[in-house]
Amino acid sequence: MEDKALIFDIKRDCSEDGPGIRTTIFFKGCPLSCIWCQNPESKTKSPQLSFRAEACKPSECNVACVKVCESHCLSFVDILHVNHDQCIRCDRCFDVCPTKALEPVGYWVTLDELMYRISIDIPFFRSSDGGVTLSGGEATQQIPFIHRLLKALKKKGIHTAIETSGFFNYRRFKELVLPYLDLIYFDLKLIDDIKSKKYTGQSNQLIFDNFKSLIYEAEIPIIPRIPLIPGITTNKDNLKGIAEFLKKLSVDSATLLPYNPLWRDKLKRLDLESNYELSSLMSAEEIEACVEHFYS
Repeated sequence: MEDKALIFDIKRDCSEDGPGIRTTIFFKGCPLSCIWCQNPESKTKSPQLSFRAEACKPSECNVACVKVCESHCLSFVDILHVNHDQCIRCDRCFDVCPTKALEPVGYWVTLDELMYRISIDIPFFRSSDGGVTLSGGEATQQIPFIHRLLKALKKKGIHTAIETSGFFNYRRFKELVLPYLDLIYFDLKLIDDIKSKKYTGQSNQLIFDNFKSLIYEAEIPIIPRIPLIPGITTNKDNLKGIAEFLKKLSVDSATLLPYNPLWRDKLKRLDLESNYELSSLMSAEEIEACVEHFYS
């Protein structure tokens, strides 16, 4: 469906996804399966259903959602039960849920619809030297659409950025995406390929090869980012290994992203599980130790 994109969020007034005030578009679908994924709702390439059990109040709606559900994925015995695998996203339940315990995750948008929503923020982009950032998931899973989107943004003189896992076809990225970008945030997670396969579900070879190609060929800033995941990416060997890789490419800095456990609440709503269970923020001492490992 190249005339539409599957996204799961549009965040306005962002200040952490590039320079100035930005609108960040979150695309659905990702080739990796990181066990600590901050946006687990982004992994699949299809719309989903989110259910917040704590917000469900059957007495207020007389379980109207069960009555209107076309796929019969909702049932009620003392409490509401949701069969996420059976849901076809008929979307009828959302209109009758007064507490918004049931919410859609992922929806299709056309280029015109997306550009209309972005255009509202153009005055903020111009006053702050901001722009639009493509995020996810992995936006490059929908290259034909983001090619058209980026071209449309550049025609309006809007600064563009992308946040990527680096797992993409480089030839297509170079031809269809790179010419319309002003900035790339590129995640480097694990230097060891065996651990990459274990914790992200994919080899890291394509990722590191793509990063090297961009450093050699791109004429825009490429900012490497390292997610700090305690017990996985934060050990000295991993951080020093990535630092040495960057040094060989004459890249002398990177952004270290401290672990945030808020993603774990999303798992319950989507009926998903993860083997990674840390539910606390990193301490200042832990973060400082990572900085020392990386820059030592």
